[in-house]
Amino acid sequence: MKKFILIATALIAAVACDTDKNTNSWSKSIDGDMITVNTTTDVEYTDNATVTVEMTDITKPYFNLSIDGVKFVPMMPDVNFLISDIPFKIYASDDVNDPLYGSWVFSQEAVVPTVGGVAREEYTMLNFKGSISDYGFVVEFDVNFAGEIYHAAFGKIDVVQTWEAAFDATATVTLNPGESATTSSDEFKISFAQANLSKQVVDITLEGLRFVEQMPEISMQLKNVPFSYSEDGAQRLFNVASIIPSVGGEQMAQYTITNLTGSVSKSAVVLDCDITTMNAHVSVAGSSK
Repeated sequence: MKKFILIATALIAAVACDTDKNTNSWSKSIDGDMITVNTTTDVEYTDNATVTVEMTDITKPYFNLSIDGVKFVPMMPDVNFLISDIPFKIYASDDVNDPLYGSWVFSQEAVVPTVGGVAREEYTMLNFKGSISDYGFVVEFDVNFAGEIYHAAFGKIDVVQTWEAAFDATATVTLNPGESATTSSDEFKISFAQANLSKQVVDITLEGLRFVEQMPEISMQLKNVPFSYSEDGAQRLFNVASIIPSVGGEQMAQYTITNLTGSVSKSAVVLDCDITTMNAHVSVAGSSK
């Protein structure tokens, strides 16, 4: 408990919080944009919202979160959500220079918000997750509104931060009915670039990839690959059904990648995917440079 109190106190100081010196409470508000997308029609709507985080006791790993100004469609009146007693974990990392180090990360399958003091199950927030750091707040969730599923995301980062990682790795490509080509770590490199920590997408670059032994090596880039965080926040996890890579700056549909899964942390990477049109399976494993 003493260790948690020390970490929580350090983080609270880092976020320039509004703490009353005579109490153990803490709160902070940020104005930003709430972006909602109808997942069926892909119609997007953006409106201003205010997110407030409050801890009534900083020695306990729970906080309350309110979102004022929630709207899923333009004509909808503003709705103010309150979610109480949200459990969180402090993001752990083996690199204290990691911009997310010390962030509070949270994830719940479903929460029922309070609106006007009344629990409103019709606004049940699915896949409710996000992070709170000294840079700002990131919150996202899904809601079934008027028979349609909407994905809502609030991201306000005071200072845009980037994350990059590069690995020496081995890429093994297996072709049906069993022919394979292995590209060793002295030839193959894999790197990741996340341009904005408020957006959970990264660019992945595969350098020195080949599908058969005599094939010239190519550099393949996967743009805006979505990911989620592991429970402790230390890994970025991938699970993508299909994505078209770029080679030489041009999208190459003939190399369409499917069933992309894996993870990346500060120290290691593991990825698997299929290239359906080539009947190829690609496995990548490596460690940090």
